Amino acid sequence: MFTIKFLPHNKEIQVEDGMTVIRAAMEAGVHVNASCGGEGVCGKCRVIIEEGVVEDGISSLLDDGDIEKGYRLACQAKVKSNLVVRIPVESVVDAGVLNRQSAPRRKAKIKQMDFNDLKEKGLF
Repeated sequence: MFTIKFLPHNKEIQVEDGMTVIRAAMEAGVHVNASCGGEGVCGKCRVIIEEGVVEDGISSLLDDGDIEKGYRLACQAKVKSNLVVRIPVESVVDAGVLNRQSAPRRKAKIKQMDFNDLKEKGLF
């Protein structure tokens, strides 16, 4: 059994040797975007292995600089030791959401009316 600590959530979970990082995250209640369902083809489940050893997780979807910084695909990386895993913001939400502007909010007013007011206005 190994311990994985997920940052910035500060959640820890005990896992079996060989479990994928994304599976461990799901069991810990930590969301990691995985648009391809864990097939390793979308590259959206990028995580940073800050401490520890994983097997696999390197993909052509990661450049050499990312790999040097500890980035791995969570759906492919298998736990081989205790880990500290950082979930970057782009792996938590879809990148398209980060660029969206929120729509202007509208405010509604509620006026309490009694039955006689409604009759006077011809609504009853």
